[in-house]
Amino acid sequence: MDTYVIVDLETTGHSVKSGDELIEFAAVVVQGSEVIERYSTLIRPSRPIPPFITQLTTITNQDVAEAPTFEEVIPDIWKMLDGRIFVAHNVSFDLNFLNESLELAGYIPFQGRAIDTVELARILYPTLESHALESLAETFNLVHTDAHRALSDAEATAELFVRLVERLRALPLVTLKQLRRLSESWTSNVEPLLDELIIQVGIRADDETTYDIHRKIALRRLVDTFEPAVEREPFEPFLHRTIEETLPALFGQFEPRQSQFEMMRHVYKALDDEATLLIEAGTGTGKTLAYLIPSAHHALETKRPVVVSTHTIQLQEQLLTRDLPILKAIFPEVEFTLLKGRRNYIDLRKFEMILEEANEGLLPAMCKAMVLVWLTETVTGDLEELSLPGAASQGPASFKRLIQADAASDFGRFDPWYSRDFFTRAVLRSKEADIIVTNHALLFSDLQHQAGILPTDTPLILDEAHQVEEVASHHFGVTFDAIQFDRLFKWFGYGADGKFHSRVLGLADLTAVAEEAEAFSKATDQALARVDDELNDLLTALQSLGKKREQRQTVRFEREGEPFRPIREVAKRLEDRLRTLRTTLRQLHRLLDEHKEHMTFKQRAVLGDLKAFIGDVRDIESVLYETMLTRDDDAVSWVELNLANRKLTSVYTQPVEIGPLLHERLFAKRPTVLTSATMTVSGRFGFIERRLGLDGEDVRRVVLASPFDFKKQAKLFVPSDIPLINEVPLPRFVEQIAGSIAQIANVTKGRMLVLFTSNELLRLTHEAVKDQLDEGYTLLAQGVSGGSRSRLTKQFKRIDQSILFGTASFWEGVDIPGEALTCLIIVRLPFAPPDQPVMQARSEKIEATGKSSFFELSLPQAVIRFKQGVGRLIRSKEDYGAIFVFDRRVETTRYGKQFINSLPAVDRIDGPLETALAELELFLDEKEKTGLGNQR
Repeated sequence: MDTYVIVDLETTGHSVKSGDELIEFAAVVVQGSEVIERYSTLIRPSRPIPPFITQLTTITNQDVAEAPTFEEVIPDIWKMLDGRIFVAHNVSFDLNFLNESLELAGYIPFQGRAIDTVELARILYPTLESHALESLAETFNLVHTDAHRALSDAEATAELFVRLVERLRALPLVTLKQLRRLSESWTSNVEPLLDELIIQVGIRADDETTYDIHRKIALRRLVDTFEPAVEREPFEPFLHRTIEETLPALFGQFEPRQSQFEMMRHVYKALDDEATLLIEAGTGTGKTLAYLIPSAHHALETKRPVVVSTHTIQLQEQLLTRDLPILKAIFPEVEFTLLKGRRNYIDLRKFEMILEEANEGLLPAMCKAMVLVWLTETVTGDLEELSLPGAASQGPASFKRLIQADAASDFGRFDPWYSRDFFTRAVLRSKEADIIVTNHALLFSDLQHQAGILPTDTPLILDEAHQVEEVASHHFGVTFDAIQFDRLFKWFGYGADGKFHSRVLGLADLTAVAEEAEAFSKATDQALARVDDELNDLLTALQSLGKKREQRQTVRFEREGEPFRPIREVAKRLEDRLRTLRTTLRQLHRLLDEHKEHMTFKQRAVLGDLKAFIGDVRDIESVLYETMLTRDDDAVSWVELNLANRKLTSVYTQPVEIGPLLHERLFAKRPTVLTSATMTVSGRFGFIERRLGLDGEDVRRVVLASPFDFKKQAKLFVPSDIPLINEVPLPRFVEQIAGSIAQIANVTKGRMLVLFTSNELLRLTHEAVKDQLDEGYTLLAQGVSGGSRSRLTKQFKRIDQSILFGTASFWEGVDIPGEALTCLIIVRLPFAPPDQPVMQARSEKIEATGKSSFFELSLPQAVIRFKQGVGRLIRSKEDYGAIFVFDRRVETTRYGKQFINSLPAVDRIDGPLETALAELELFLDEKEKTGLGNQR
């Protein structure tokens, strides 16, 4: 039986060559699933331990003062390693550092087998967001009491390793055999372990019952559950029973919310009357259940599904995991399904072909292994579930792109995977479902392309409806960028490895048309080279539009304007080259297609991929024409330049007004409920009705106040001594607000979210604030600290006395309930930049009718965004906190009151910052004394 030694090191840094040394070594020996030996020692380095290492590990210079040197413990270390298999979490670091240290001391390095638990965890748990040891310890409840101490890390890694081996043992035999083939390209030397497990596992009868094994790939076997329909009682008595019995039974401390039940009644009535309803439901209403419950009742009652569309895929997932299980508990017979765009799903045909290709290094082999394991678990086939490494999940030539489904290469019933195709299953499930959950992107893409994926005449719930105009505009528009060409060059083979190109020529050999195909192949290469030349010329011409020093710039593209004539000429030449390329490829496809009746499925698949490739070329032609070559007075185009990397340059075209399109294709055809926490301006829906094409229509309007008591839970401060940004030089303005933020932070002990409207102002303020904060505060800043919005938010919640700076996406969709957030600062009112091309075009259209674009567009937009920002603070009835608005325009302008009037009733404190700080301290003290703070 093999014996494994699980090792962890603590060191003074990352590089032995730079003089870094070991300060702690620990090893845990595992045989089978039992720990048979442990060893741990501190090690005295020749130099002092750097302070940041002491902070990370808690190991001080005093701790190692009497410890042995590395040379003194080498015999003990070798005794632990000798004849055993080396295992570590990130083995390349631990083993390399140890071996370099051994060589430096004059010893031979360890040359035995090594296994990396990070790599194995990635492969065997492919859906986890993080494979760091601390995250895995939390996920699997591993004993890990002392992170970044060698013995604790080694113990946790040993426990993890045993778990990983058991996970391997549980996989079906066909998957183990596939992993064995792929493992030769991994970092870990696991071939003997896999060979041993394959012999132990053998042929298990339950593999066939647990898994659907098809073409040597194991999928999770899906079991359909069916609940018999029940006679539906009328909605009003049902609602009373739900309020009085069902919900209290589901929630231990259920407290009825009148606004939630009122919303349920309005939604049901609108669905029943097939009416259009606009309903603003303040924070805390519980609007998701308030529209799901009447929707489910109506769907079961009428046998017509209700489509629920959310703003993002993340909100869609949240609905699926948090709210729909509650709905299922209320309505056991309700059927719901989640539906995304086709490209979100895996194409099993494509994956099978890629799986059979020879391994080409660590990343492809690891990705294939991750997918194989994931297929034994997934019910949906949704690629978003996979946590593929960054390089494998992004870009047109990424591994994810190679295996995602697309319409062009869909063979329908001729595909041997057709009956198991995840997207087809999802669409079929949606035909039987009562509630279909989708996202705005798929909804509007389906409308734009009339794809028929979603039903078009059934009731629709639009959640986060304040986002509808922007999302719809984006999906009814088109985008041209250089990245679209990467697939043409890389995937087909020009300037790369020619893999797909080679498959096409191999197909020609099999069908005895090799000579003709070779001629078309040369013509294709020539056409691709000319496309590449013209693309470079076009990107150079577009870059010439940049007039400022900034690396990133946005320039409105006036298609009929004289300055843009050279660009149009180059674009026309590129269009001609693309047409030549497409013609050549179509001739090649036609030549091969004549012989398809003699082809195997796999050979037909190559032909199908060639057809999909031709479709890609046609799509790029179309986009090029719509963005740069045709005139459209109802659309606006603009270029986003990246002067540092011209291949990141993009050209966009969007309709100026989306309302008429939405009315024609959506609202006129189906009853729709539009809901959000922020839809009104000063209590009226006029703005959103105009923008969405609902003005003048027979719509119902309801405003439901938040159940939270903002007068008790919040205070609004507008300091009178903070200057307006245009009153003083920018450095002085930054200095003033930075000092104010630091002073407020000292009262609130951090726990503060600061919202900006400009990345540049955020960056400058971050620089100024970090020098003024007392020690102990942690400053996190979007675009500065690194990490996604989600990661920054998690850090903010976890770290005491933290301050988070955010722009754009932090104004909404961020949920930080409880004591992590006590203060919100809005630096400037969130007016959209007036020179933003879509905003500019919309403003011009409004001004042309004799109306004010400021009052018709800019102001209402800013008010809704302001409401979204303020909504970050109070997320539950136990929350409390302060809102600071640094922009005195809410007080000094005649339109400013619209911002304040659109908020829930809240006490406002005016006066200088000094007064505000004193009031803030009293307010926070009072909340602590009354116990509200302790409840959090």
